[in-house]
Amino acid sequence: MATLAMGLGSAVVLGDLRILSANISLIRTGLQISPSMAIIVSSLATLTLAASVLGAGVLGDRYGMRRMFLIGASGAAVFGMLGALAPNVVVLLIARAGIGVAFALTSALSLAIINAVFPPEKRAIAIAWFLAVIYVLGVLPGTAGGLLAERLGWRAGALVTPVLAIIVVAITVRYVPETHRSHRGIDVLGLLLVAVALVGVMYGTAELNSGVHPGAIAPLLVGTIAGTAFLWWETRSDHPALDLGIFRSLRFTAAVTAGAANNLVQGGSGIMIIFYLVVIRDQPTWIVAVLMIPATLLSALAALGAGRVTARIGDCAVLVAGLSVLAVSLLLRLLFGLDTPIVAVGAVMALMMVGGAIVQTPQTTVMMSSAPPELGGVVSAVKAAVGSSFNGLGASLFAMVAIAASYLDLGPDLAGTGITAEQAGALLSAGDSAPIGPALDPSLTQKVISEATSSVLEAADAMNLIMALIALSAAAAVVVLFRRTSPH
Repeated sequence: MATLAMGLGSAVVLGDLRILSANISLIRTGLQISPSMAIIVSSLATLTLAASVLGAGVLGDRYGMRRMFLIGASGAAVFGMLGALAPNVVVLLIARAGIGVAFALTSALSLAIINAVFPPEKRAIAIAWFLAVIYVLGVLPGTAGGLLAERLGWRAGALVTPVLAIIVVAITVRYVPETHRSHRGIDVLGLLLVAVALVGVMYGTAELNSGVHPGAIAPLLVGTIAGTAFLWWETRSDHPALDLGIFRSLRFTAAVTAGAANNLVQGGSGIMIIFYLVVIRDQPTWIVAVLMIPATLLSALAALGAGRVTARIGDCAVLVAGLSVLAVSLLLRLLFGLDTPIVAVGAVMALMMVGGAIVQTPQTTVMMSSAPPELGGVVSAVKAAVGSSFNGLGASLFAMVAIAASYLDLGPDLAGTGITAEQAGALLSAGDSAPIGPALDPSLTQKVISEATSSVLEAADAMNLIMALIALSAAAAVVVLFRRTSPH
């Protein structure tokens, strides 16, 4: 029941973000908000979560993980209800900012509680079950919220989060014991610096989706400076928010490396599969959601299997196996064409998610086993921060590079047509029904679509190959780091 409570708590976070993303157009219409304000509403919870995640780990270690987790789950219920009942955009913004902080507490501390509650000999299996619960239940809130929003309106869909959060509170109160508390001081300056660093990097990388411009470069620069200052300060603080000495463990560093590569590739591959299905193949967006269902269920089984196999053959072998599966799934995408069966695409998507699930189990086990009792919350928060930041970075970075590569490739093909590469990209995403300008005849329109499709497909292949190399490089780094680890 403790595993169920913690897994459901993390699944609520994933589900809520998916509900909001899927129903933002309904919210815009319902509250009469502008497109720019809708973007703020969509991203606000993610940004406040990033700003609060390490602080949530510190508070959990200091005042008790169960207590702070319950505050987070209760906050998700209260702010989720406030968002569902919001009479205007101001109240909705307050609700989304608050729920992001609440989510930081639940997502940062759920894994730490699993690690603290179970004895060492049972942790690997418990963590595997925890991840399996997240994979399975992570699909349910988004699906239920989408159906309710479609049938009854966006407010009904938004009620899914507070209802599930109340269930999490009830199970946690009944079944989850309190954990060890540390007496370390709270490094306020360090927490502020890391908050600025994470928000700056995440916001800046998201802005890269619209191109390289000052609105993307400035927050990235601020985030980088704050991150550098954070590292400098942590080596001098008497009570650092993050004890950097933990990175002296090569096993821990190997696990972080594998997790960073996994999330970077998962974020990039998600964007590339949307490019392929929606932009290149002109499939409806719901196809991606449907293909995710069997992939998610298989990932849950893979997480459980990885937990059992890790206990037999060791963390290093399973980490390398998971990264290798990621690489194979990306290389298989190089075979995708304009007529590849959707079932085959779904199978490769499932293989991708299975590889990620295989990586997650030993990565989590190694990171948490490296944490002393007084730093369990902080290490769990580090995992959450690495996951969210590298996933977002992968999505933004590979989307930007793929678009840039397709534009460069299109230039010679469009010479003499009077159409720019940017216009061709816009035409491709709009389809045949939106010709560029009144003078563009149907045959030329079709030619541009054909050329753009070929260029985007080639760009997607290049990105998939790069991501495969990243996964293989991370696997090699894991082997080297584990071999250099002292057996004692």
